[in-house]
Amino acid sequence: MSEHQEPLPLSSPPRPLRWVRLGLAAAAVIGLAWWYVEREQPPSRPLPAGQLAPAGAEDGQALAPIAVQVIQPTRRDVTYTLTLPANVAPLYQTTLYAKVSGYLKWIGPDKGDRVTRGQVLAVIDAPEIEEQYEQALSDFKIKKLTFERLHNVWKDTPDVIAKQDVDVAEAAYDGAKNLVEQRATMRDYMKVRAPYDGVITARFVDPGALIQVATASATGAIPLFTLMDLNTVRVYVNVPQEEVAYIEPGKTKASLRVEELPERTFTGTVTRTTLALDPATRTMLAEIDLPNPDRALQPGTFGQVTLQLRTIQKALVIPPGAIVASGKRKTVFVAKDGKAISVPIHAGISDGRWVEIVEGLAEEDAVVIVGKGKLTDGVPVAPAPYDLPEGTPASQRFERRTPGGNGNGASRPPASSPIRKEAQP
Repeated sequence: MSEHQEPLPLSSPPRPLRWVRLGLAAAAVIGLAWWYVEREQPPSRPLPAGQLAPAGAEDGQALAPIAVQVIQPTRRDVTYTLTLPANVAPLYQTTLYAKVSGYLKWIGPDKGDRVTRGQVLAVIDAPEIEEQYEQALSDFKIKKLTFERLHNVWKDTPDVIAKQDVDVAEAAYDGAKNLVEQRATMRDYMKVRAPYDGVITARFVDPGALIQVATASATGAIPLFTLMDLNTVRVYVNVPQEEVAYIEPGKTKASLRVEELPERTFTGTVTRTTLALDPATRTMLAEIDLPNPDRALQPGTFGQVTLQLRTIQKALVIPPGAIVASGKRKTVFVAKDGKAISVPIHAGISDGRWVEIVEGLAEEDAVVIVGKGKLTDGVPVAPAPYDLPEGTPASQRFERRTPGGNGNGASRPPASSPIRKEAQP
């Protein structure tokens, strides 16, 4: 080689050989990563098909039993009740008007005064009625005297006077007598009397007021009083359509509670119903007559009526808290052989503290009531007797909109008034 010849440059390896080297390096990195993960995490033990691993359980270790409290179904009398808003109204309520026109001469009782039947409440000054009575009385006297004289003459000497004249005089006497009685009745209307024992709850006029007769129409006439009988009150309640079939007048028991009288409960039975539903609200009006000798219940009071609709004797019951509801399906967990078993049930009526079990349970079953939220079917459990205090009745609130008056002496509950219905499972 000539000394003036330049050296040849070093050539790079062929391109296929370079890609092979890169692939081997990547495979080595992936293998090291897989070895590290397998070393840090032990292999999991496979589970039978269809079985899920319990939450929180470590592989290779047995699941610890869940502590629960159980109760056995018992036999009790269960009463299904319905609580509804109610209005209190008087047994009788009367607005008193005058039968005759005139000036109010005297008025006695005022608002809040108690009156008795037949007591004079007001006196109306009507001179023309007094004059008509005196004139009728005078005419009656002369016709009576005429008839008696003619009758005596005809009786002693029948030939002197005709019998027809005696009969005409008798008819005139009878007519005058009837007219006197009519005038006396109108004269008595000048005194306004109480139709029954009660309390004056409103007075509309004072002495000297001109009183118009209200026989034709009460629109233009001024009333004198409003009188109420408070010895007995009517309690009005509107029963929903789905519960109407269980209302029996004279049998269905009812109790009234008023918020302002928390220490008292007024009990009775449904006295009467309208036997027809209001098409606007699909409710039936029921009335409960309650004695009210101490006037504790005042007309217009709003209260809550509880109706006892159905009672089942010796029903198999459990607390409502033991039931697991999913839509219309209801189940309970039963502790058996150290495991929780989900059992479907068919529930009946409820009084808020106890739920009737129609089918699905027996008296010897241990029903889980505390701790059921942690259970699934087949989970180990450690049962203990139920030792929590008895709860208060559960209730469900419904919003029912009803219109104003019902035309039966009691106003409807206000719009969106609460209707309490004892909870059913």
